[in-house]
Amino acid sequence: MITTMKSIECLPNELWLLFMSFLPPIDLYRALAGLNHRINYLLSSMTPRPVLDTSQCAGDRICFSDLLQLIEGKDIWSQFLLSSIDTIRLYDTLASDALCTYYQSPKHFSSNQTSFLHLFPSLRRLYITGISDKIEISQLFVPLFTTLCDVHFTFDASMCCSSYYKVVNGFTDHGLSFYRMVFDVEDDDISEYSDSNEYEWKRMYLPNTVYLSLYIKRLDDLFNLLDTQALPVLDHLSVAFITRDLEYDVKMMNVNNITSRLRSLKLSHMSINNLLIFLSFVHMPLLEKLTLIDIHDNTLNRLNEFQKYFETKKNLPALRPSSFRFLLRFPGKLESKWNKYRYLQWPLDVVNIDHCLEEHRLSVVTYYRSRTLSLPKKYSLLIFTRSSLPFHRIIHNYSAAMTLKQTSSIEWTCDYLDNSEQIFEVLSKFGTIKKLKIGTWSGTKFQNIAAKSIIFSSPSDRLQLDKLHSLTLFTTESSDNFLLKSQQHFFLRILLSATTQLVKLTINWNYIMSIDSNFTSEPSAVSPLLNLRHLHLCYFNVDVILIVTHFEKLTEIIINKDSDYRHLGIHGHDLLSTQQRYVENLLRSIHKLHDPNRTSILWTNFPDLRIWL
Repeated sequence: MITTMKSIECLPNELWLLFMSFLPPIDLYRALAGLNHRINYLLSSMTPRPVLDTSQCAGDRICFSDLLQLIEGKDIWSQFLLSSIDTIRLYDTLASDALCTYYQSPKHFSSNQTSFLHLFPSLRRLYITGISDKIEISQLFVPLFTTLCDVHFTFDASMCCSSYYKVVNGFTDHGLSFYRMVFDVEDDDISEYSDSNEYEWKRMYLPNTVYLSLYIKRLDDLFNLLDTQALPVLDHLSVAFITRDLEYDVKMMNVNNITSRLRSLKLSHMSINNLLIFLSFVHMPLLEKLTLIDIHDNTLNRLNEFQKYFETKKNLPALRPSSFRFLLRFPGKLESKWNKYRYLQWPLDVVNIDHCLEEHRLSVVTYYRSRTLSLPKKYSLLIFTRSSLPFHRIIHNYSAAMTLKQTSSIEWTCDYLDNSEQIFEVLSKFGTIKKLKIGTWSGTKFQNIAAKSIIFSSPSDRLQLDKLHSLTLFTTESSDNFLLKSQQHFFLRILLSATTQLVKLTINWNYIMSIDSNFTSEPSAVSPLLNLRHLHLCYFNVDVILIVTHFEKLTEIIINKDSDYRHLGIHGHDLLSTQQRYVENLLRSIHKLHDPNRTSILWTNFPDLRIWL
């Protein structure tokens, strides 16, 4: 007997799920959401915790018109998806601009009389990166919707240019407390932070917060964070200090002994003096994990006190040696003294302790004034546990500090070059990193001349940077002083050939067309750029048509990244006018950019031109 299938709805769930697996989420919801309870259940099974990630809209084929329809919520599919979204990641992209601008509009807030969070009733995690200055806490979180439990802010570097404490204090002002609250600064960059009246951190009251990470200035603030009346359920605390000079060390403290319920603690950029004062007043009977990053001093005088404290574990009875990780920093000239001290007086586990010298980049003025081929080098002595340490690394030249296990983010600076193999040897140790910035490459006048005479050759071993997602390089004019264009092109070619998952590329405009011509000549070499979605160009040129048509997955282009055209007077105004005329012609000539329902082009208040494809 032959059974006749009367309707597609008669198909078993397994076949439905198979069909659904071939559709991206946005098309899946648009086509099937709201048909019946069974289909809605299968949709939820396919994407049990939908994520709205504004940095990767193209990966889900969400174009400009799709996002606008989604956030308006007028259709059944958009309402169903909005009610299901579990996680939102807002980055400094035009997709985020569209989302935030729509909900910050007085028209929408006056009609809804609700907060941004109320429109996502299932939202549990919110990540905000690089757009903190555009966020109004009152519009984003008030009134509070109860499902949200994880809030993670990452502020632009450097800290002095961000609204860090305005945002942090906004949570205090509105009485907002979530299970996990993180307030980070990109690449841990607090450079040029001013000690004037910018530091206005208010004492926190967070009755529901179990995990907290933030930057503070004073040791008093750290003691306040252990107040069980203000943070009664805090179990995990991560604190970084924004003052990293020993002149801010505390001499006397008027604090009563504190018993803390913390189970894990991470302290960064703290002097040994302040650390020992803190530990002497705090009893942490439940603490199981302790991480100390960049604990510094100018001498080894207090190292004995440091080691004896952790040997006895007087106030830390539950801390296991395997869960204690640290990195101590001292002047490099103390290395010989440390070598003697280590084997004679260091009672902690010598096997798991290592040390190295880490070279420092000198000041710009020092390089400029020098009339010699090389300068006296400056080092730090690092003493650390042999375990992965979670912090952003800045590596200068070919430092011995490479013996440290790498983290996911590194900035690499350089002031001399003897041969190209030095570069590739360092890159070979970056196999696990996700974010790499080739920083300032420049030295003295004679070092620059010597570097330009180096003949580059292919690395002896094949490079693999399979984890690398974000790459920034050659964005300053100093690189032209250090390397010839041909050397930079060769370096860039080898670097890109080693990547397979590169999503974001920030680069000087001059190199983008060389990338295009080099990799299209070899079909096997074009693969590193196939996943590229965000292209940030530091200077203007007129070849954007070729870029748009070649990189198929590209979703966003930023032109004039971090430029100073507005400071160039009439000449800068002429450059910007030329760009505007060119973009108008571009809109008329490329269909992909001409359709306003699928493309957004925005001139910001700065010289940036942003194109969302």
